Order: sequence, then structure tokens, then C-alpha cells
Amino acid sequence: MSSELFDILPFRFLDPDGRALLASRVTEQVYAPGQSITRRGDDQDRRIFLLLEGRVEALTSKGRRQRYIEPGHYFGERAALFDIPRVYDARASTVVRVATLPAPVLLQLLREQPAFAHALGTLLREKHGILLPFERFLTELRHSAAKGHVIITRLLHRYRRLNPALHPLAQDRNRIDFGALSYAMARLPENIGDTLSLLLTENMPYLYSQPKSAFTLIPTAARRRTVYEMMPGKSMVVMRDRLSDLVDLVTCLCIYAVEARKIRLRIRSPLLLARLIANDPQVMAELPFSADERAQLQKLWPDLRQSLIRIANHHEDFAITVVHSVDNFNSDHEQVWTVQIAEATQGLTGLDPRELPESYEVHIISSNTHSVGNCLSSWLQDKSDDILAWGATELPDIHDLPWDHPMDRLVALARHYVQAHPEAAAEREATEKADGVLNLTGTALTGIGVQFFDLSRLGEGPIDRELPTGNTQREGLIINIDYAFGQQAETILGNLIALFGHRIRSINVLGKAGGLEGLRGDVMVSTRFVEQEADRLHVVPNQVNIERLRTRITGRQLHVGPILTVVGTVMQNPMMLHYYQRIWGCVGLEMEGSYYARQLNISLQQGLLRPDVQARFLYYISDLPLDSANNLSGSMRLMEGIPPLYAVTREVLTSILEAKEAGHSVMVRASVRPG
Repeated sequence: MSSELFDILPFRFLDPDGRALLASRVTEQVYAPGQSITRRGDDQDRRIFLLLEGRVEALTSKGRRQRYIEPGHYFGERAALFDIPRVYDARASTVVRVATLPAPVLLQLLREQPAFAHALGTLLREKHGILLPFERFLTELRHSAAKGHVIITRLLHRYRRLNPALHPLAQDRNRIDFGALSYAMARLPENIGDTLSLLLTENMPYLYSQPKSAFTLIPTAARRRTVYEMMPGKSMVVMRDRLSDLVDLVTCLCIYAVEARKIRLRIRSPLLLARLIANDPQVMAELPFSADERAQLQKLWPDLRQSLIRIANHHEDFAITVVHSVDNFNSDHEQVWTVQIAEATQGLTGLDPRELPESYEVHIISSNTHSVGNCLSSWLQDKSDDILAWGATELPDIHDLPWDHPMDRLVALARHYVQAHPEAAAEREATEKADGVLNLTGTALTGIGVQFFDLSRLGEGPIDRELPTGNTQREGLIINIDYAFGQQAETILGNLIALFGHRIRSINVLGKAGGLEGLRGDVMVSTRFVEQEADRLHVVPNQVNIERLRTRITGRQLHVGPILTVVGTVMQNPMMLHYYQRIWGCVGLEMEGSYYARQLNISLQQGLLRPDVQARFLYYISDLPLDSANNLSGSMRLMEGIPPLYAVTREVLTSILEAKEAGHSVMVRASVRPG
């Protein structure tokens, strides 16, 4: 039987060890004509079948033959790979001889046999079309956007076929998916219930070049998205890139449309709607929602009566116009942002970035706007006793948590302390300015704030006690940029590389990501990135000190391996996630890594960066997309977020501050440093 097994693709790509394992674990079975081999809906049987002799019929739910399976092929792999029930009935058409393989052995072969995993992945994607719903949705969205008009109702049938992990009740016509709805509402403009028309533009049209004086800025709670209400019912969204922002906005609109329709169908009675409009005091108690549903609706929309009227009348009739910039000679957002970076650098050093000597060190960090600043803040260390004493009295529920690192307790309390002591913010800003810290808050519509830290002055005040201080005073800058969004990352990093070139000593991406292994609060280090759209692989020279990092994450796991860069968070379904976890070995997923890695590798090949530039890609796990109880629709607890975030921040800063380079020169400044 062994020779027959290895004639079947992709098993012929197994090496001798893999072949020996396969041969030792398969079991041969014979089925008579008409005998059932697998049953549709069976969620217990996880075997994969290698067909050696005979012919097998794959039957639909109505008993119609879908296709024949001939000898030399396998079937039943989806139940084994994706932990799903059988999707069709398999029946012997003739006498059938098969070799059956347990699912755990298949998964072991995928982990241990890269050639086999690659071959099976190619078959699954290109011949079995497991990603077709994803590809069809993306194609339809791109086609519509290229024509300049996206109509949500036309996308909804493709959206539902995605079966998003974040929207598990998308195809349930009755149950309201409050987790998905709350996720979408936090990422849509606050006026979305009143909006019928959206104008999406990459650059501000000339007519609206002074939007703040002409329109109302509309907040979006969980996205740095620039939205202006142009008139009642019409809003303009300034996109940060061409694809990532579009996918994010449209998929959130799809969630809203699906769930709003469920709510609307509950209240479609003309009498009920009339009573809502008339503000009948009794009507709210008579709404066709359970007590739990009513409570969750009230949490989403405090003015529930008015929100229900909007939903009843809106009908999810969104019309989206996409304006593309053609022959636009005005500066785009990233160009304006880059000019701001150059001007801030000149303000700190007295020299334009291109005039800095090549011995000058620049370290780029893509992170958030608080962890790097807190670790390097002398003010925070000086005020630590006051903050901790205040926290012990005012916020014991935070103060008394079992923090492993004293600094973690301090930063958890500091934000609340500053809110309770308004004068503290100005005091902190003055202290840090004197320490050579500059915060650039104008983002030129990119949504990316920037912090500058003058390396020559870091040793003048106390910093996080776990960071080195002996070699910190040297000529250079740490430039910490806030999180980019999707493809925007590639342009942002490219512009920074063009500005600073060989002065860049390290590029550090410090982010949060979804985990395909482990738990919330664990840490991941990327060895390479898989770009989802076409399964492109980007290898990165990741110089993370793995062993030192392990000592920083007490009680948490470290996962090292490939990370998936997704086109959009909502578009992922469990089958896709299992595919990338088990075929590609991905430990997690995020939205920017491939684009940073691609720009880094291109710049190295072009000679724009030093060959010895250090690169580090570290993430903490903020959610578990395959676990509906711990996905992005639920918020992280303090103990899940702060310790891993500050562990990876300290690791990056330690690597930067410990770096020793012979012959650090003292730069002659063209002007006196501010502060």
C-alpha cells in the first residue's frame, strides 16, 4: 500500500520521515457499492481519506451527485483541517478501497513537512477554492470602487458568504449579534444612523480645502478616521490608503446593515412605529425585544427610541461615492506629514534630516502614543510615589492587582492621576520638553502622531528602572510613530527611510495582534509575514533577543513564527484562519507587518538603508479570532494588556539603548537646542 499512498498529491512530497509516519498510521478500509463513507453534518469524524481503488460519489444535502472522486485523490480533508462538520455525503459508487488517516497525524505532517504543507496549501487555495468567498468579496468591492460607486446592498450576499469570525450570526435572520454590532459601531462615524451618502476621498477636494471651517468633524470612537458631515445625510471620509481603510469601513457598514435589518424587521409594525414617533411613554416596554436584548440596545444607543426610528426609516440605503485622485499635483497626506517630521527634526537638532552626519543615530519605532513615552519619562519616575499613594487610596481595584513589574502599576494609575490633577499634564509636558522630548500632534490627516526623543539627553533624568542608563547619552533620535493602518504603513516607512537613510540604525514594529495560538496577553515575535491577498511571503531580519524577552513576560507564553497580514479584520472566517495557522504555520494576524517588511526589504536592496540595520517585529496578543468569547468585540482587561505591552516596549528600548557603536561622533549643532 505504501507506493500507492505516495502517488497521491500532495503526499508524494513527503520526505522519508514523513512517509514512514504516514505509512505507520494509515488504516485500510473497503466499502461495498452504495455504502456510506462520510455523512454530511457529522462533526465527530475527522479522518482524511486517500482513495486507492474504486469511485466515490460526493452528494449534496438533497442526495444529488455533486461530483465523482477517482483513485489517486484524497477527500474529507476539510473536517480534519478546519474543525468543521462534514460538508457532503460520500458514498461508494463501486467497491472502494481507501487509506484513512487520523486528523492529528495530518496536522503533525503539516507542522513537520514544509514541502507537503506548501503543496497542500496550493491545492486548497487554487483548486479547491477555500478562499473564494474572500476573493469574490474583495474583487466586487474593488470593481465597484474603481467605477466610483459602492452600493452596500449589492455586497451583502457576498459578505454573508464570508462567514466572518467576528460576525458569527451574520446568516442568522433572527438573533441579533450584539458583539459584531458593537464592534462595527465603534469603528463607524457617530452619525452613521443619519447618513445615507458617503463621499470617500484620498485627498481633500480643492473646493473643500478648508473643511474645519465649513463642516462638522464627526468622531469615530475606535478608529483615527477623519469624517466631516457636509450636510444632513451626507458625510465625507478622508481615506488613509486606497484599500485597507476602504475594506475596514465597508465591512463595518455590512455588519451594521445586517444587524440593523434584524432590528428593523422586529419593529416594522406601522402602529409601533407611529407610537415611537409620537413618543408614547408605554411603547418602550412593549418593544419585541427580550430584557437582555433591550439592555444591550440601550448600551449601544442611550437614546434608543430615536435610534429605533432611524433604523426603521433608513433601510440601510447607503450610497458610497469613491473619488480617485488623478493628475493631482497637490501634496498628499503622507507628504505633508513627512515635511512635518523634517521640520520637527530641524527644530530639535538644528539641521535638516538630510544634513545630519551619517554617524548620527536614528531609531524608528512603530508603536502607540504612550508606552514608549512612559518608559522614557523622567516626570513619571519623579512623581511615582505621589501617583502610587493616590492610587492606593482612590483606585485600589487597579493599585492592588498582582502586578509583576512596579512600572506596570505606575502606568496603569498614571492616566487616571492626570485626569484627576489637570495641572499635571502641563507639568509633565514642561519636564519632558526639557528632557528633549517633542510630541508632534498634527497628523496631516494620516492619523499618525509622532514622538521624538533626543538620545543625548535621556540620561539627564530617571527612566524606567528596567532600562539601561550607562550608554544612553549619545547623538541621535528615537522617533516613535503611532500605529499606521494597513497599506498606509508602507508609504509612511518609505518616507522616513527617504528622509534619514543610512542614519537609521533600527526599525522596530511594536504592535498588537490577534493570536492563532496562546492566550490574550501572550507575546509574539515574527520570523516572516504572509501577505494574505496572494499568499506572498516576506522574510524579515528580526534581531529580537528571544531569551531576554522570555524573562520579561512572567506567566505568559512567547510564540515565534510567521504572522499573517490581513486585508481586513472583519473578512477573516474560521476556515481561513485555520488555513493560515495549519498550512502556513502562522501564530497570529495583524494588518501592517507585510507592508513594513516589504518596504524594509526593498530599501535594503536599493541601498537606502545600511546593510546592518536592526529590525524587530514584536506583538502582544490582544484578541483570539477563533474564540468568540475573546475576539475583538470584547475589550481587554488591564492585566491582559499592560504587562505584555510594556514588556515588548522595554525589550525594544533596551536593544536601542544598549547598542554600542565605535566612534560615536559629537555633532556640531547649527542652533541651540530648545528647552
